[in-house]
Formats: sequence, C-alpha cells, structure tokens
Amino acid sequence: MTLGGTMRFSLALLLLLGTLSGPALADSGFRCRTGRLVSVGDRMSDVLDRCGEPDAVFERIEKRKVKHKITRRVGNVEESVSEEQEVDVPITEWTYDMGPRAFTRYVIFEASAVVNVTTGEYGRR
Repeated sequence: MTLGGTMRFSLALLLLLGTLSGPALADSGFRCRTGRLVSVGDRMSDVLDRCGEPDAVFERIEKRKVKHKITRRVGNVEESVSEEQEVDVPITEWTYDMGPRAFTRYVIFEASAVVNVTTGEYGRR
C-alpha cells in the first residue's frame, strides 16, 4: 500500500471508529435495571411500574404549529382554507442513570405516553 493509500485507509478507519464509539442518539425502547422492557407508546404509569422512580425529571413546554383545514360556505360557494395555530405541548423527560458500565437513558413523554427514548453517556451511579 502506498503512503497516500495508507493515509486514506487510516482516515476512513478513524472516522468509522469515531461513529461507532459514540452512544446511539435515539432508540425505540430500552431495558430498565429490573430487566423489564420500555417501548415507544408505553404509558407513564407503566414505565414507573417497570423501572421505578427516575433519577431526574424535567418538564418543559414546546410550541408547535398545527394546521387545521376549515371549510367555509359563503352564499352558494364552498371554500376550504388551512389555518395555522400555535399550540403548547407539555413534554416530560425522565432520566434513568444505569450506572458507570451502562448508558444513561432519557425517556420522553407527550400526553403521558413514551414518544422517544434517547441514550446519553455512561452513567455515574
């Protein structure tokens, strides 16, 4: 292999290892310390039952734009229009620190149901 080929191979290997070494950004679920599974769609009460109390709880409000299609009648003419409205969506995020040999898990809830699970760095407990 030539010097240029070796450098390209080393760079490609470095980039591959860099992408593999970081934790995953989003998952469809995870196993609690108890070994029980939590998945997208599970209710908040089910997660509490399976995993116990979270290590941290954060609540926030996200503003989202929602479009509604409205049909109006003016005289004999029917007209459909879209109206956009900004709504507040309450978000709750539970953190489960899985310990120094496992990744921290963040469980995101909307309307008391899991909508996303993300993975952070190694835990600290």
